[in-house]
Amino acid sequence: MTVPFDPWADNRPVDVTDVSGAADLLAIEFDDSMKAQEALLATLRLHRRQAIRIDDAAIVAKDARGRIRIHQTKDVNPGQGAATGTWFGVLAGLLFMAPLVGAVLGAAIGGIWAKLRDIGISDKQMREMGEGMQAGNAALFLLIEPLAPTNLVREMRRFDGRILFSTLDEELRAEIAAALDEMV
Repeated sequence: MTVPFDPWADNRPVDVTDVSGAADLLAIEFDDSMKAQEALLATLRLHRRQAIRIDDAAIVAKDARGRIRIHQTKDVNPGQGAATGTWFGVLAGLLFMAPLVGAVLGAAIGGIWAKLRDIGISDKQMREMGEGMQAGNAALFLLIEPLAPTNLVREMRRFDGRILFSTLDEELRAEIAAALDEMV
């Protein structure tokens, strides 16, 4: 039975400083965002084959001017929250005969809610790690449970990158680092 990746399926917050749970954080830096996206697709295939379980994934890119961009798979951004809030606000406003007021209030509440809500990997931690990357580089952040670690190591051989951060056990971390170094 294959399980499709549903980024909204598990909405529990994860503090990566407390790694007592089953999921571990793995951050891999690449020399461009396309490679990070390819690695994300490869890990999604592993998730679909149940070789790993992905709780959250994000790509952090540092542009030529040094700005950090975080592309989440799970969190709702303020624009999405505002759009959803607008629709709910219009519906609530219809009940009180003020749909425009409801839309404005709904958009504001939805935007604020999305801004304050951080599910999965900490945006603050990803931004801090992204600051240390070279301009033009990107990092893939994965909150995973490696169910078949050998498959993960084998898949990482396809990519040229370096481990930026990991809470995986030292043996698996070393295997992944070696696989990234030997790129096929």
